[in-house]
Amino acid sequence: MGAPESSCLPDVPTGSTVEPHSLGKCLFLHLAPGIANTAATVLGFATIWNPSLPPELIYGVFANVFALIPVQLGYLYYLAKKRGNLGLSLEGIVVYDRPLSWSRYFLWVPVILVSTGIIFITLEPITQWLEASFVGVNVFAKYQMTGVLDVAGLVLVANMLLTGIFVPITEELYFRGYLLPRMPSRLGRMKPAAHSLLFAVYHFDTLWMVPVRTLGILPLIYTTIHTRSVRPGIIAHCLVNLANFYDSVSTRIGSQ
Repeated sequence: MGAPESSCLPDVPTGSTVEPHSLGKCLFLHLAPGIANTAATVLGFATIWNPSLPPELIYGVFANVFALIPVQLGYLYYLAKKRGNLGLSLEGIVVYDRPLSWSRYFLWVPVILVSTGIIFITLEPITQWLEASFVGVNVFAKYQMTGVLDVAGLVLVANMLLTGIFVPITEELYFRGYLLPRMPSRLGRMKPAAHSLLFAVYHFDTLWMVPVRTLGILPLIYTTIHTRSVRPGIIAHCLVNLANFYDSVSTRIGSQ
């Protein structure tokens, strides 16, 4: 007798009873958090921002706290409660939850970081060209702080904690733990690539990074599939996001 169908699929753990999403549901669940986040950002800038405040207060703190994180985690825990899970358990919802030994972290996290770094560096000229092309349609580019206030430092710290730690954890649980193993069956071997593309598009505020994100996130996706664990991806994702704050922290320290 042949092996069970689930064991033949590269992106569904052996013995899993995960039901693939329809194409429409797949598109909606991938993009809805990005739509909510963008809407919250627009609302924040329209209502509470003024030039004496850092714009990061809106898209780095306000939108993450009131839209991005609640939408993703809220939906996961809604499904968990519907399934009958107790407490904070996401069993059966987050599929790739396999524990790993420390040695595997020391192997796979560097693999993700090095591979992603090479892709981002290689595609940097294309990313810069696309970003320059988007300048005229970037509705958030006009929001700039006119002065230097102590609150800017507090906002930077809050932004680092949220965008550097809490958002990556939430995204990995939602996108890699929940959505990735439920990609539509009709996509076949293109499921990882399609998931990567949708994750890139979900970042509506930086659409010029769609090509580099689509390719750059693939090492993390394939590592998650191979290890059947979101854990290496969470660590790597946090490190990448935290590294993006290097220039902001350096500028802040240099201005004091």
